[in-house]
Amino acid sequence: MKKIILCLMVLGLSVGAFAQNNEVGLVVGGFNGLSYKKMMSENFAIQTDLAVGFQHTVFNLENVVGSTSLFDFVLNPNFLYNKELNSGLYAFAGGGVSLGLAQELDIPEITYGKFGINAMLGAGYKFQNYPISLSLDFRPGYGMQFHGDFGGLVINTFDWHLALGARYCF
Repeated sequence: MKKIILCLMVLGLSVGAFAQNNEVGLVVGGFNGLSYKKMMSENFAIQTDLAVGFQHTVFNLENVVGSTSLFDFVLNPNFLYNKELNSGLYAFAGGGVSLGLAQELDIPEITYGKFGINAMLGAGYKFQNYPISLSLDFRPGYGMQFHGDFGGLVINTFDWHLALGARYCF
Protein backbone atom coordinates (compact mmCIF):
# COMPACT_ATOMS: atom_id res chain seq x y z
CA MET A 1 0.00 0.00 0.00
CA LYS A 2 2.87 2.37 0.80
CA LYS A 3 4.39 1.72 -2.63
CA ILE A 4 1.09 2.58 -4.34
CA ILE A 5 0.77 5.83 -2.36
CA LEU A 6 4.42 6.69 -3.10
CA CYS A 7 3.88 6.02 -6.84
CA LEU A 8 0.74 8.18 -6.85
CA MET A 9 2.59 11.01 -5.10
CA VAL A 10 5.48 10.86 -7.60
CA LEU A 11 2.98 10.78 -10.47
CA GLY A 12 1.10 13.74 -9.00
CA LEU A 13 4.27 15.78 -8.56
CA SER A 14 5.45 14.99 -12.08
CA VAL A 15 2.06 15.96 -13.53
CA GLY A 16 2.18 19.17 -11.48
CA ALA A 17 5.62 19.99 -12.87
CA PHE A 18 4.45 19.08 -16.39
CA ALA A 19 1.33 21.22 -15.96
CA GLN A 20 3.23 24.47 -16.20
CA ASN A 21 4.96 23.65 -19.49
CA ASN A 22 2.18 23.24 -22.05
CA GLU A 23 -0.53 25.52 -23.43
CA VAL A 24 -3.11 24.74 -26.10
CA GLY A 25 -5.77 27.05 -27.46
CA LEU A 26 -6.82 29.41 -30.20
CA VAL A 27 -5.22 32.32 -32.01
CA VAL A 28 -7.32 34.95 -33.82
CA GLY A 29 -6.43 38.04 -35.83
CA GLY A 30 -4.59 38.16 -39.14
CA PHE A 31 -5.10 34.40 -39.23
CA ASN A 32 -7.28 32.14 -37.11
CA GLY A 33 -6.56 28.66 -35.85
CA LEU A 34 -5.10 26.35 -33.24
CA SER A 35 -2.08 27.22 -31.14
CA TYR A 36 0.27 25.10 -29.02
CA LYS A 37 3.07 26.44 -26.81
CA LYS A 38 5.69 24.28 -25.07
CA MET A 39 8.12 25.76 -22.56
CA MET A 40 11.50 24.13 -23.19
CA SER A 41 13.16 25.83 -20.20
CA GLU A 42 12.41 28.72 -17.88
CA ASN A 43 12.90 31.32 -20.63
CA PHE A 44 12.66 29.46 -23.96
CA ALA A 45 9.54 28.16 -25.71
CA ILE A 46 8.32 26.74 -28.99
CA GLN A 47 4.96 27.99 -30.22
CA THR A 48 3.27 26.41 -33.22
CA ASP A 49 0.13 27.71 -34.89
CA LEU A 50 -1.96 25.91 -37.50
CA ALA A 51 -4.20 28.55 -39.00
CA VAL A 52 -6.23 29.83 -41.91
CA GLY A 53 -6.48 33.43 -43.06
CA PHE A 54 -7.23 35.86 -45.83
CA GLN A 55 -4.58 37.88 -47.63
CA HIS A 56 -4.79 40.51 -50.37
CA THR A 57 -1.47 40.77 -52.22
CA VAL A 58 -0.34 43.52 -54.59
CA PHE A 59 2.59 42.56 -56.81
CA ASN A 60 4.83 43.98 -59.54
CA LEU A 61 6.02 41.23 -61.86
CA GLU A 62 8.01 42.23 -64.98
CA ASN A 63 6.43 45.72 -65.01
CA VAL A 64 2.95 44.28 -64.61
CA VAL A 65 1.22 45.49 -61.47
CA GLY A 66 -1.55 43.27 -60.22
CA SER A 67 -3.32 42.08 -57.15
CA THR A 68 -4.80 38.87 -55.93
CA SER A 69 -6.86 37.68 -53.00
CA LEU A 70 -5.72 34.50 -51.32
CA PHE A 71 -7.10 32.13 -48.72
CA ASP A 72 -4.14 30.85 -46.66
CA PHE A 73 -3.50 27.60 -44.82
CA VAL A 74 -0.40 28.11 -42.68
CA LEU A 75 1.78 26.13 -40.26
CA ASN A 76 3.86 28.62 -38.25
CA PRO A 77 6.40 27.26 -35.71
CA ASN A 78 8.29 29.92 -33.72
CA PHE A 79 11.17 29.80 -31.23
CA LEU A 80 10.66 32.34 -28.46
CA TYR A 81 12.53 33.93 -25.60
CA ASN A 82 10.05 34.51 -22.71
CA LYS A 83 10.79 36.91 -19.88
CA GLU A 84 8.52 37.23 -16.86
CA LEU A 85 8.05 40.93 -16.07
CA ASN A 86 5.72 40.72 -13.10
CA SER A 87 3.73 37.89 -11.52
CA GLY A 88 1.81 36.47 -14.46
CA LEU A 89 2.81 39.18 -16.97
CA TYR A 90 5.48 38.23 -19.51
CA ALA A 91 7.01 39.49 -22.75
CA PHE A 92 8.38 37.39 -25.58
CA ALA A 93 10.41 37.80 -28.77
CA GLY A 94 11.61 35.37 -31.38
CA GLY A 95 11.00 34.13 -34.86
CA GLY A 96 10.22 31.21 -37.06
CA VAL A 97 9.04 30.01 -40.44
CA SER A 98 5.72 29.82 -42.24
CA LEU A 99 4.83 26.90 -44.47
CA GLY A 100 1.56 26.51 -46.26
CA LEU A 101 -0.75 26.77 -49.21
CA ALA A 102 -2.62 29.73 -50.63
CA GLN A 103 -5.77 29.37 -52.75
CA GLU A 104 -6.75 32.19 -55.11
CA LEU A 105 -10.31 33.32 -54.51
CA ASP A 106 -10.77 34.74 -58.03
CA ILE A 107 -9.45 31.60 -59.77
CA PRO A 108 -9.98 28.59 -57.43
CA GLU A 109 -7.94 26.27 -59.67
CA ILE A 110 -4.75 28.15 -58.79
CA THR A 111 -3.00 27.07 -55.59
CA TYR A 112 0.33 28.49 -54.46
CA GLY A 113 2.88 26.95 -52.15
CA LYS A 114 4.12 29.29 -49.45
CA PHE A 115 7.35 29.63 -47.52
CA GLY A 116 8.43 32.53 -45.35
CA ILE A 117 10.27 33.72 -42.29
CA ASN A 118 8.83 35.90 -39.58
CA ALA A 119 9.67 37.67 -36.36
CA MET A 120 7.39 37.61 -33.34
CA LEU A 121 7.11 40.19 -30.57
CA GLY A 122 4.43 40.32 -27.91
CA ALA A 123 3.21 40.17 -24.36
CA GLY A 124 1.00 37.84 -22.41
CA TYR A 125 -0.59 37.19 -19.07
CA LYS A 126 -0.87 33.83 -17.32
CA PHE A 127 -3.54 33.87 -14.62
CA GLN A 128 -2.31 32.69 -11.23
CA ASN A 129 -5.48 30.93 -10.05
CA TYR A 130 -6.80 29.68 -13.39
CA PRO A 131 -5.10 27.56 -16.05
CA ILE A 132 -5.54 30.25 -18.74
CA SER A 133 -3.09 32.49 -20.56
CA LEU A 134 -3.81 35.39 -22.93
CA SER A 135 -1.31 36.88 -25.38
CA LEU A 136 -1.10 39.59 -28.01
CA ASP A 137 1.67 39.55 -30.59
CA PHE A 138 2.91 41.28 -33.72
CA ARG A 139 4.39 39.11 -36.51
CA PRO A 140 6.14 40.88 -39.40
CA GLY A 141 7.43 38.55 -42.07
CA TYR A 142 8.77 38.05 -45.56
CA GLY A 143 7.41 35.27 -47.71
CA MET A 144 7.38 33.71 -51.14
CA GLN A 145 4.41 32.25 -52.94
CA PHE A 146 5.31 29.96 -55.81
CA HIS A 147 3.46 27.99 -58.46
CA GLY A 148 5.12 25.43 -60.71
CA ASP A 149 2.47 25.53 -63.47
CA PHE A 150 3.42 29.07 -64.46
CA GLY A 151 7.10 28.48 -65.15
CA GLY A 152 8.10 28.67 -61.50
CA LEU A 153 6.20 31.91 -60.81
CA VAL A 154 7.38 33.42 -57.53
CA ILE A 155 5.64 36.30 -55.77
CA ASN A 156 7.61 37.89 -52.93
CA THR A 157 5.56 39.50 -50.20
CA PHE A 158 6.07 41.38 -46.97
CA ASP A 159 3.23 40.62 -44.61
CA TRP A 160 2.42 41.13 -40.98
CA HIS A 161 -0.18 39.86 -38.57
CA LEU A 162 -1.55 40.85 -35.21
CA ALA A 163 -2.68 37.86 -33.22
CA LEU A 164 -4.60 37.43 -29.99
CA GLY A 165 -4.10 34.06 -28.30
CA ALA A 166 -6.09 32.35 -25.59
CA ARG A 167 -4.68 29.06 -24.29
CA TYR A 168 -5.44 26.46 -21.65
CA CYS A 169 -2.36 25.64 -19.54
CA PHE A 170 -1.77 22.03 -18.56
